[in-house]
This record gives sequence, structure tokens and C-alpha cells, in this order.
Amino acid sequence: MEEKILSVEEKLLRQAEKKRRKKRKRKLIRLVFLFSALCLLILYLFSDMSKVKSLTVLNNIYYSDEQILEKAQLDYHSSYWLTIRFWVNHLLEQDPLIKDASLSKDLQGGFTITVEEEKIIGYLNSDPSQILIQGTGMQTINDIELQNVPRLGEFTDEQLQMLDDGFEDVDTEILSMVSEILPHSESYNANMVRIVMNDGNRITTSYKGIYLLNSYKKILPQLEGTHVCLFMDEYSGNIIKQNTDCINTSSEENPQNSE
Repeated sequence: MEEKILSVEEKLLRQAEKKRRKKRKRKLIRLVFLFSALCLLILYLFSDMSKVKSLTVLNNIYYSDEQILEKAQLDYHSSYWLTIRFWVNHLLEQDPLIKDASLSKDLQGGFTITVEEEKIIGYLNSDPSQILIQGTGMQTINDIELQNVPRLGEFTDEQLQMLDDGFEDVDTEILSMVSEILPHSESYNANMVRIVMNDGNRITTSYKGIYLLNSYKKILPQLEGTHVCLFMDEYSGNIIKQNTDCINTSSEENPQNSE
């Protein structure tokens, strides 16, 4: 059989068709590769291999680690790669008691949340939803559980403002060691404060002397016994151990504060 001699035009058409077939084949291979890679990526993102490996919370005092993680909507089922820093920070900063929050990731698959909480002076013993925030004043916050927050006695509005001012320079770590803050009076000054510490020691001072609480940890090794009564003198800056019984006295029995 005699082979057909192709014209130049036919040869060009066949070459063009071969190129198109090769191009379609390469495109199909790329699509299959991309589809397979996408499937593998999806499988990885939803597998345990992509989950966060560790969760750490730093600088929290009033909220527990568990509460912070719940507010951030994070747990050990959270995806390392799909968790967005901005969104986690936003969720935490929506809380009225969290001033600032920052999520960081490490190369080992761990998350670290660093928070800056508002300084809480205490909550009213008569109404735990009333919380005194330093620099902000009394705020109503319902359905909240906090740790290391002092109870406040029956202070007047003016006294609460003086408490706010008095605790401005007190370290948050020291404030977290306070169990109760009560209005108090002495014969020489009817407008004072009685501070009950978690260890049972009691401190009497004026509102302007509250800043001396920052020295409390330094004097602890020098104290003997339990339920020690101390006086902080705003004028001399000294903290003096008193030999009087301050355990059974309460300023809230003072008629001035019980009207």
C-alpha cells in the first residue's frame, strides 16, 4: 500500500494536535496532583497530628487557666494551623476584666496565652456582682467566678473612691494575698482600713498608707506567731507589730459604718 504523502498544511495540523494532547495530559496530571495534595492537606488538618500539643496561660491572677482557655475557645482538639491569633486575642479582650491578651505559637506545636487583667481591689461581700476595679470604679459583672479577690465590707461611696486611689501603687501579687478589706476607726482617726491577709494577719492603716502593703512580704520572716496585728504608718513608712488583740474587733460594728 502506497503511503500517503501529507501536505505541509496537514503536517502542521497533526503537530498542533499532538501538542494539544500533550498539553491536556500535563494539565490533567497537574490537576490530579493538586487534588491529591489538597486531600492530604485536609486529612492532615483534621487529624490528631495537626492538633495543638500544649496550652500555657501566663500572668493570670483572677481567672484560672481553664477559664482563660474557655474564653479563648481553645482546647487540645484545636487545630494548630487553623487557629488565628487575632481572633483568639479578640475573644479574650472582649472580657471586661481582661485588659490585653496575646496568643503566641512555638515550633513544637504549643500555644502560649499571655494576659493582662484589670487590677481588682475586691467585690462587695453583700453583692458579689459588684466589683471594684482599680482606676475604673465599681462595676456590675454577673455570673463570674474569680480567684484571689478580696471581700469588701460596707464602705461608703467616698471610701470606695479612697480605696481605689490607695491601691493604685500596690502590686497585684500583694493584692492577691488579701482576704478581706474592712472599714475601720480608731479614736484618733475614724476613717481607716482593716486589711485581713490570707495567712490570718491583720493590718490597720489609713487610706493613704495602703501603698505600704508592697513591703508585706519583706517583713513576714520577722513575724512570730499567727494572726499578728500590724499597723502601717503612712507618715513614717514603718510597719509596726501591735501587742493588742485585733482579731475580734470589726470596724463594721462602728455605728459610723452601720447606719
